[in-house]
Amino acid sequence: MKKFLFHALASQAHGSYKQRMGSYQNSQYYGSYGQHMVQNVYSRINPWQSFQFRSENEFMSMFHHYSSPSLGGIQAHELCRILNEHPSIRNYYRITWSLELCRVMLAMMDRSRDGIMQYDEFSELLTCLVYWHRTFQDFDRNRSGYIEAHELHNIITNHFHYMLSPQAMTVLLKRYSRAINDGRCLLAFDDFVNLSVRLRAYTESFRARDQYQHNGSETGTCQFTYDDFLQCTMSL
Repeated sequence: MKKFLFHALASQAHGSYKQRMGSYQNSQYYGSYGQHMVQNVYSRINPWQSFQFRSENEFMSMFHHYSSPSLGGIQAHELCRILNEHPSIRNYYRITWSLELCRVMLAMMDRSRDGIMQYDEFSELLTCLVYWHRTFQDFDRNRSGYIEAHELHNIITNHFHYMLSPQAMTVLLKRYSRAINDGRCLLAFDDFVNLSVRLRAYTESFRARDQYQHNGSETGTCQFTYDDFLQCTMSL
């Protein structure tokens, strides 16, 4: 039963990430984040244009320059190199991407669970990163590289369209913000990305199990075996 459940859920991950997000209707338990991504992100943001590539072919060629022909894609080390080394991408974000964060981002997009990121997954990730960066910039009004942690509730609820309790929001604030001497709590962009990636991945994983265990309906609850729980959480 454990193997059947895990592989059945893993098979749902294949196919277009955009299609999977679009298949999620507005939910009283999870919010409308899927529909929001399709309507306001995937339909409006083009990563190669955002990074000032001349064409998508040029963007794709850059990806294949770093990819392994034998693997058919890139691993976390190559993703880290692209984000930190390619001039137009590096200058767009102006941060140093850590290998650990790149591993987390790759895991979010790794539909086949083979540790390899193909071009379509890479393009979708970069689309998400552009959107998250624009959202972050909207709240980083003084361009300090940080946003106030108290604004996180507004971002997650009104911009990302998740349904979270005050208690869950407090946990996110404590986990991903940093306190400074004047008493404020701030989030840097890489903290913000880390939060956004994990929130998306855990919500999708939990929601898929909810639907699977309740014949396509949603209850806001599901059951995990110990092994399945480890496969879900330890992959990120």
